Amino acid sequence: MNHLFKDNRFVRFFASRTVANIADSIYSIVLLYFVQQSTQSVAFTSFTYAAVSTASIFSFFVGPLVDRYSPARLASIALFAQAILISIVPFLIRDGMTNLIIILAIVFIASCFSMLFYPANSKMLPQLVRVPDLIIRANSMISSSDQIINIAGYLAGASLIIAMGMQNTFLLASGMLFLAGVVYIRLSKQLDTHSTEGTHSEGSLTLGHYWRELKEGYTFVKRHTFLRIMLPFFALANFSMAFLIITMPSIAVDYGSPIYYSLLYISYFIGIFVGSFLVNVLKRNGLTIAAAWVATGLAIFLFSVMPQMWMKLLAALLIGAFTGIINVLQMSLIQIITPLPLLGRVIAFTNTLSNAALPLGALIGGALALRFSLPEVLFFSALITVLSGLIMFFIKTVRQFEIPLEKAGGLGHPHATNEVS
Repeated sequence: MNHLFKDNRFVRFFASRTVANIADSIYSIVLLYFVQQSTQSVAFTSFTYAAVSTASIFSFFVGPLVDRYSPARLASIALFAQAILISIVPFLIRDGMTNLIIILAIVFIASCFSMLFYPANSKMLPQLVRVPDLIIRANSMISSSDQIINIAGYLAGASLIIAMGMQNTFLLASGMLFLAGVVYIRLSKQLDTHSTEGTHSEGSLTLGHYWRELKEGYTFVKRHTFLRIMLPFFALANFSMAFLIITMPSIAVDYGSPIYYSLLYISYFIGIFVGSFLVNVLKRNGLTIAAAWVATGLAIFLFSVMPQMWMKLLAALLIGAFTGIINVLQMSLIQIITPLPLLGRVIAFTNTLSNAALPLGALIGGALALRFSLPEVLFFSALITVLSGLIMFFIKTVRQFEIPLEKAGGLGHPHATNEVS
């Protein structure tokens, strides 16, 4: 870990993620709580979450941009755009429900820029950290620190809503996103000076080049057996977790305070912190991922049936722990086995397929909430997750897969396909 922080560029990368993550946590809680409080409807909250997450469906199309241009510069542009858009929201929520549709439209546009930010971030990490084992450690550390920040952000978010009001809380999140964008500008200059590997520089991105480069990312995923098998499970994870996300604001409103909303997320993020740390002592293979899936589903089931808030907080912590293990291993896997010149497109493509399930899960979860009780909706989420993990155990490719810890083809040989048989 100390070796990572000796690199000034990694320190700036880490600092930028920190500030942006705090802003995102505050912004997320104030938005969903505002909608739930205004509408008193889980279904409407689910529609709002669907509007926020729908933009990520199109992240596949930003892949060629991330691979061709400076990812740090693209990340700064995305943050500045989000800061400007979010700063408009406080002037619209003063009229309550009147401007809700306009707010959702602005949030959707901001989310479109967010879909550029995350593939750019993922592309930057292997540019900064070249050893596969250090990539896993870096992802583990980043995931762990992100959860500490999320804990502080969600706790501060509820407190800020009470102390400052929703309008000022939106403005604070906007300012923090702008600050993170400034840090990324400096990082982009350092990356452009020290390393251009993995980034195309020849000519402009014509329509023909764009579609050809887009197809290259799809082809790599298609030819890589393990990635091809895991893609549907990536999507199912987000589909089932959307059910959980849309129920949390309702639980908080039922208890009468946004503090309970924060506490649920804080427990979840503490769990992810623990899970991200545990990755360093667990076997890094397909069996670990499958076992974590089954355990996540069982934890969601416990969350659905626990009658007391402290029990739900404990279940949320378990959900986070197993989710953290899955997230770190899956992201590290993609970064290690993918050639750097293709990484932006591969990450964007996998994000598109998996994130497309978020709005679908939110919409279906909201529709189910109109007919079934919240515990019953969460039971569907638990069932999907457990069955997915069990199916993985029966797939030979998953059982036998080991994440490579020596210098991977994706890092050492730009043209390798790294196919797993």
